[in-house]
Amino acid sequence: MLKFLLTRLAMTLPTLLGMSFVAFAIVALAPGDPVQMELRAMGIVPKPEDIAAIKAEYGLDKPFFIRYAHWLVRALQFDFGTSVATGRSVIAEIGLYLPATLMLSLTSLVGAIGISLALGTLAVMADRYTANCVRAVSIVLVSIPSFWLALLLIHVFVLNLGWSRLVGNGSAIDLILPALTLSIGAGAAMGRFVYERVRAEACEDYVRLAIAKGVSPLGILLGHVGPRIIGSMTTVWSNTLGGLLGGAVIVESIFGWPGLGQLILQAIGQRDFPIIQGYLVLMGLVFFVTSFLADIVLVTADPQLRRGLADE
Repeated sequence: MLKFLLTRLAMTLPTLLGMSFVAFAIVALAPGDPVQMELRAMGIVPKPEDIAAIKAEYGLDKPFFIRYAHWLVRALQFDFGTSVATGRSVIAEIGLYLPATLMLSLTSLVGAIGISLALGTLAVMADRYTANCVRAVSIVLVSIPSFWLALLLIHVFVLNLGWSRLVGNGSAIDLILPALTLSIGAGAAMGRFVYERVRAEACEDYVRLAIAKGVSPLGILLGHVGPRIIGSMTTVWSNTLGGLLGGAVIVESIFGWPGLGQLILQAIGQRDFPIIQGYLVLMGLVFFVTSFLADIVLVTADPQLRRGLADE
């Protein structure tokens, strides 16, 4: 087990290093001068000496690879620099918005898990006609873009029914529509996986034995099939959580949810490079951490995989 975890960590380090380089290069080579934009936003006519002084302060006057090396050394200490727009540290800025995004993503994940289990088990246990209808609905829900679904929910629940408000203050009731928007697509996608995994397990001998003993279909599903697929489902849930954290930007903007989506869109508009770089690295770390935890759960839940690792 320990060898597996260390190997997994060692394999991830080059990926994280490459991700950090790409995140730095994409932002650093993007068009636009953040210093001039910030000075103009403050109503200051930029003078060459002022621009040179500010660039020297932020290290923007150095060659690309030297800037990357300095940035990487600081990033390893969780120091991603200072926001050009606000003057606060990047960590402090992200810390202000991260709790709202985490709340939205975790709520959406819980909703998506519920939707996926409902769709997957219904497709397995229903007759052929109903199962085909459920799969068709799942495909439609997966195909709907999140921004279009968000606008549809606003039209129905805000403009027509008046059950929610368009501009909220970040309270729990304002969380419902953005969480529902993210949950539907993710839940439908995971429902297909639940259906395939349950169908595959239904062909195993232990399921036939349970049927021969007279165990009910629900008992087989919860008592026999569920424990066998929980490991692989955890992997899907972790990947989905990473996708929700990184993909909530548009939905947060549409509903005015005060999460990282608001921060990153402001940073892009202001060419606030340190914020954008910190955000990209954070999203990469989220994927790494969730995948790593999912691997631990997968190995822990699968006796055959544990025995295979012990024999190596």
